[in-house]
Amino acid sequence: MAKIKRLDDVTINQIAAGEVVERPSSVVKELIENSIDAGAKKIEVYLSNGGRQKIQVVDDGSGMEREDALLAVERHATSKIATFEDLRRNGTLGFRGEALASIAAVSRLNLQTATESGALGTKIWVEGGVLRAVEPIGVPRGTNITVENLFFNTPARLKFMRSIPSEVTNVKEVVTSLALGYPEISFRLEHHGMELVHTLGTDDYSETLEQIFSPNICQELFPIVGTFGPLRLTGFLGRPNIARGNRGLQYFFLNRRLFHSRMIAAAAEKAYDTLLPVARFPFLLLQLELPPELVDINVHPTKMEVKFREEKEIFRGILQLLKSALETNVTTTPWRPRYKPPVLPVREQLTPIVVPLTNTGEEASSMETAAPIDLTSSIALKESSVPFGTEQTKTPPPPLSVVPTDQTMGGSESDRIFNLFDTYLLWEDASALVLVDQHAAHERILYDRLCSGSGPNMQYFLTPLTVELSGAQQQTLDEEGEMLRELGWDFAPFGGEAIILRSGPQDLPVAEVEELFLSLLNELGGTNVGREADPKERFWKITACRQAVKAGARLGPEEAAALLRDLRHTTVPQTCPHGRPTMVAIGKTEIEKMFKRR
Repeated sequence: MAKIKRLDDVTINQIAAGEVVERPSSVVKELIENSIDAGAKKIEVYLSNGGRQKIQVVDDGSGMEREDALLAVERHATSKIATFEDLRRNGTLGFRGEALASIAAVSRLNLQTATESGALGTKIWVEGGVLRAVEPIGVPRGTNITVENLFFNTPARLKFMRSIPSEVTNVKEVVTSLALGYPEISFRLEHHGMELVHTLGTDDYSETLEQIFSPNICQELFPIVGTFGPLRLTGFLGRPNIARGNRGLQYFFLNRRLFHSRMIAAAAEKAYDTLLPVARFPFLLLQLELPPELVDINVHPTKMEVKFREEKEIFRGILQLLKSALETNVTTTPWRPRYKPPVLPVREQLTPIVVPLTNTGEEASSMETAAPIDLTSSIALKESSVPFGTEQTKTPPPPLSVVPTDQTMGGSESDRIFNLFDTYLLWEDASALVLVDQHAAHERILYDRLCSGSGPNMQYFLTPLTVELSGAQQQTLDEEGEMLRELGWDFAPFGGEAIILRSGPQDLPVAEVEELFLSLLNELGGTNVGREADPKERFWKITACRQAVKAGARLGPEEAAALLRDLRHTTVPQTCPHGRPTMVAIGKTEIEKMFKRR
C-alpha cells in the first residue's frame, strides 16, 4: 500500500499560509500591497483585538470584476506575471498569487469590490479556504476586505500570537513603513476607533515625515540624493543626535518595494563610523532604484528579502553616497551632544551644598603635572575621495559655537577653562556650560592627524623587543604582515610563536609598544568588520587611544587651551574615533530649570 498521498487543496493552502501569514501584520502588509498595486490613493486599515478578531483594509483602487475576484482567492492566480521570466521585469509588489488564498485558508474572509462607482460589485465569502457565497452588491469603487477570526482553524498557530499591544505595534510598523515609501498615498490605521497612523497623501515627503514622526526627529533629518553606476539613492538620513539603541528607525525600499537588508545596514554603520557610539543605530529612510534584472525579488515568501547580482558594488556605492551626504550635512555642520538633567523631586527644604571650584594658573603650576603633550599644532582635515569620480576641494568646517575662541574667552584663552577631577575640562560660553573629556578629545585630534595622510611616526628601537604570540595572533600576522610593514612595523620570526619587534610609534613609550602591537593583531583578527573594515583605520584608532592623554593627568592651562583649539578644527569634534562623546553641553536654560528659575 502506498504511503505517499496527494494532499487536498485546502490542506495545501493551510500549509502555504504559514509562509505568508505569520501574524496580523503580515496580513495587513499583503492586503496593503495589493491595494497599492491596484492604484489606490487612499488606504484605510481597521483592527479589532490586535487583528485577531478582525482586520479590515479598504481602498479606492481599480477594483475587480466578478471573474477576477473569484480567481483572486485561488492559489497561484495573478494578473502580475504570466511566466517565470516576467519576474525579471516585474514592477508590482505582489506577483505570486498566494496572498489572498493563504489568508482565506486560515480565516473567515469577506471581499467586496467594484470597478466603477454606481455599478454593481461583487461580494465573496470564504471560510477556511472554502468558498461559501458569491453575490452582487452595491459598493463604491475599490476593494474592501475583512479578515475575521484569524487562525480559527489552526489553533496551534494561535499559541505563537503575541499580546494585543505587541501585535498592534507590529501592524503600526508595517503601515508606517509603507506610508514612508508612498507619500502620494493617504494611509490610516485605527484600532478600536483610536487613530494610530494618518498621512494625507500629499506626495510631499517632508509633510509625510512630519505626520509620522515627532518634531524632535524631523528637525534632525536631511535629504540624500546620489547615483553610483546604475544605482540611484534617495531618501533621508538622521543626525547622530537621534540615534537609537535598535534599528527600529531604518526603512529600506528597492524599486519602491519594502525590504530588509543586512548589507545596507552594515554600509550605513560603516558610513556613520565614529559619529556614533557602539550599539547605536542611525535613522535611515533609503529609496534604492536599480534595473530589475540586477536584483532577485523571489527569494523568500514574505518578499522582504532580495538578492543583488553585484552585492559588493552596491555596498560600495551606498557607502560612498552615505559618506558624502554625512560629510556635507554633519561633519561640517555644528551640533553638540546635550545633557539631559534628571527630574529632581520637589522638597520643602533643601540643604545648601557649597562646592569650591578653583583652578588658577598659579595653583596649577604648583601641582605635579603630566609630561608635556604636543597639543598646539593645528590638525589638517582628512582628505577623502569624492564619490562620482570628481575631485573637489574641501573647506574647513565652521567653528563650533561651544569651543572657545579668542573673542569668547577674553584676553587669555586659559582664563575660563577649569580642570575637573583631572579628567574633564570645563568652561562656559554665553549660552551653555561645556564639559570635555580630555582623553576622548585628544584621541580625536590624534586620529585626525593620522588620517590626514602623515600616519604615525615610527622609530627603530635600540634594543628590539621579543613578543610572544598566540596561535590566532600568529595567523593574523601571517595574513596581515605585509600591511603592517607598510605602516612602518618591522618584525621578524624568533622561533616558535615569538617574533622580534624592531620598530614602533615614536611618541609611544617602548613599554606600551608591545601592548599596542598585540591589540592591533587582536583587532585585525576579529570579526567586527561592519564598523571598522579598514585595517589602517583600526591601527590609527588604537594608536590614537594609546597616545592620548589619560584620565587623571592634569593639564596645564595652556595645554588645556591648546587641546580645545585643536579639537575645534577636527572633522567631528563631538565624538572620539570609537564613537564616545568628547563633550556635553548643559544649556543655560537647563541650568535655570534645575534651580527652579524657570
